[in-house]
Amino acid sequence: MKLKKFFIFLLSITWELPQSISALFFMLLHRTEFLDKKERRRYVHHNSFYTCFSCGEFIFFRDIYMRFNSWENTQKHELGHSIQSRILGPLFIPLIAFPSTTWNLLSRMNNRLGRWMAKNYYNTPWEAWADRLGNVQR
Repeated sequence: MKLKKFFIFLLSITWELPQSISALFFMLLHRTEFLDKKERRRYVHHNSFYTCFSCGEFIFFRDIYMRFNSWENTQKHELGHSIQSRILGPLFIPLIAFPSTTWNLLSRMNNRLGRWMAKNYYNTPWEAWADRLGNVQR
């Protein structure tokens, strides 16, 4: 049984190699702490500038977001991104991570476009799909 779990983990990090390498670099560059392991996902706490995000097997959460009322939805949403990563493998970064990160950063602008983007953030195809995969009700 342990050999089967190890093989699945090895296959997963190979299929999601760019995300696995990104997660490793993030953990080396920032102070992180292991939170939990559920459903072959590893939940990690960090206290850097970044918010909550998924890198393959790893889902990173910033401490400030862990106190919000929408914390459960945030967990489910990031789990959805993790599932997207497992489905898309190396295509996850150009198809999901790049547009998601770009939209997130642009929506933080304090102008009319930024407010519109923030209001419609979860309506974008990549975010709506993550919500569906994570069973998020908005």
